[in-house]
Amino acid sequence: MKTLLVLFLAIITAFVSAAPMRRPFRKPLKPARVVETKHPVSWKTIAAGGAAAGTVVAAYKLSDGVEEGMKTAAEKAPVTFLSSITLSSIILPVILVIGIPLAGFFILTHLSH
Repeated sequence: MKTLLVLFLAIITAFVSAAPMRRPFRKPLKPARVVETKHPVSWKTIAAGGAAAGTVVAAYKLSDGVEEGMKTAAEKAPVTFLSSITLSSIILPVILVIGIPLAGFFILTHLSH
């Protein structure tokens, strides 16, 4: 889970850039000419990147706390975890993972005809 959160942070920071957007049909610049940027960086772009990074870091820290809490609870009272494992807790996720895409497929095939 932590690896996925860090990977998500890396992807978000790759997509959120602090450079202003280019206009289409701009004249090409000469290679030797130095151009100063007249458009400052938008604060909204920087705020979006900061919010995304803050969200991922908060989720990472929260997952650490939940992981440690679950370890402590499992060590002190393992019966609690064993009593919660039932046949429906094993089969229901499988039904959801397979059933929802199949239902969507059948709905799409019947609606397209």
